[in-house]
Amino acid sequence: MVSLTCAKELSEKVRYKEDLPSLAQEHDYDLSAHKDSMLRHGLLISPSLTPLLEQRIVEVCENLGVPRDCISAFVHNSAEVQADCFIDTPTTCVLRFSSGLINLMDADEFKFVISHELGHFLLNHGRCNQYVKKSSSQDFIIRRAMEISADRIGFLGLNNLEKSLQAIIKTASGLDNKFLRFDIASFISQADLLSRPERGESSSSTHPSMLVRCRALLWFSMKVHSIKNINKTEIKAIDKLVEKDLEKFVDGNIRIKKRELLDDIVLWKASELIVYSGNFKKETQDNMIEMFGVEKVESLKSFFEMFSPEELVEEVSKKLYAALHELNENFSASAHQLEDEAFEKAYAIAG
Repeated sequence: MVSLTCAKELSEKVRYKEDLPSLAQEHDYDLSAHKDSMLRHGLLISPSLTPLLEQRIVEVCENLGVPRDCISAFVHNSAEVQADCFIDTPTTCVLRFSSGLINLMDADEFKFVISHELGHFLLNHGRCNQYVKKSSSQDFIIRRAMEISADRIGFLGLNNLEKSLQAIIKTASGLDNKFLRFDIASFISQADLLSRPERGESSSSTHPSMLVRCRALLWFSMKVHSIKNINKTEIKAIDKLVEKDLEKFVDGNIRIKKRELLDDIVLWKASELIVYSGNFKKETQDNMIEMFGVEKVESLKSFFEMFSPEELVEEVSKKLYAALHELNENFSASAHQLEDEAFEKAYAIAG
């Protein structure tokens, strides 16, 4: 059955876990000017003007269960390899493909690109989460996660791993079949040649590297073959593998910073509870040593001794507030949940 609602519900089942759903209201959409611009300056893909391209869009729509009339697709004249998706209403989108991309891709590779861009539409990627601060650490993590999700929809719209990966490789290199021998294992093994993978990639990049995307799609394809047959347990297992790769190759420093912030919140919230109780019990000290180590606890004791009881209350509150503020600045979309988790640990430590 072809139904946009059903297609969106099925797509949600393969959303990568760090691709946080947008909380923006649907009536906020107003991108009609973009479609008007494409009608003026681009070529509308249609059965009469571009029958082969139209056929590929129709096939993707059938595979994903998306009504064809939800999509306006255009070709624009550019040598660059580009594609994008604009959501102009809650039920329609505008896809745009450069002539350079179309001339580079064969039929199946282009279908992967169509499906990938439709993935952004089905998962409502046209709107940023209203609780995520622009250019924050979490903003870029979410944007990179969106690409992982869209690649999954790209694969499911085609159901051909080799062609899906070829499309990604062609996008990365700009090379056509004349110069490429598609050895996927060799391409993915480039990760082993990185001298310092822990350096990660640019923290302001909106896309993970092609290497990470290919590895993520490879794991996904091993378990999922149809958008109508999704196992939640398997998706969670795949998400963990992807998250480890993103930490190892992309944004490890950001994730380390996040863990350090949470540790700080636990430490200063537990300290606040200790100060208010007026008793740093042996049991509490042992709990803190177990989590933070002896050196950290000894340093905390020295900090306590620097101030009078009245001053200590204020100083500990300042430390806790600073850590919470930084968490909200960089991880605003999940700050409330993370704060609750940290406070729960602090209460457990302080008894």
